[in-house]
Formats: sequence, C-alpha cells, structure tokens
Amino acid sequence: MSKNKNQILWYAKDNKIISCDETNKVLNENYEELKTLMQNIYDDAILIGCDEEDFKKKIKILVNDLHFSLGKK
Repeated sequence: MSKNKNQILWYAKDNKIISCDETNKVLNENYEELKTLMQNIYDDAILIGCDEEDFKKKIKILVNDLHFSLGKK
C-alpha cells in the first residue's frame, strides 16, 4: 500500500492498522469531505458573529454524541 503524506492511518477495533487500499481510500475521501464541510461551516459561523470557542465546543459535543446507526430502527 503506497502512502500519500496526506493520508491518515486508520485503525480497526483490534487496534491494527487497516491495510485495505480501497477501505483507506474511502475513509480518507470521507475525511477530506468532512474537513472541507466543517471548515466552510466554521468560517460561516465566525463571519456571522459566533464565538470561535463556543462553536468548537458544540462541534465536540456533536462528535461525542455520534453512535453507530446502520441496521437500527
């Protein structure tokens, strides 16, 4: 597996590095999409007057509240 300097190492539940190139490609593409979206949302929030630290606090809460939802009703 070739490593690009912008790629992130992803770990499985057993704490081993995920070695599947296709899996890493999907995870890194999703990460970059999320990073771009979050940066745009953050910039908008600051431009309209939100406090930077308050915004970051709310994003941390949002991340901490994530739960696996596939297959659940």
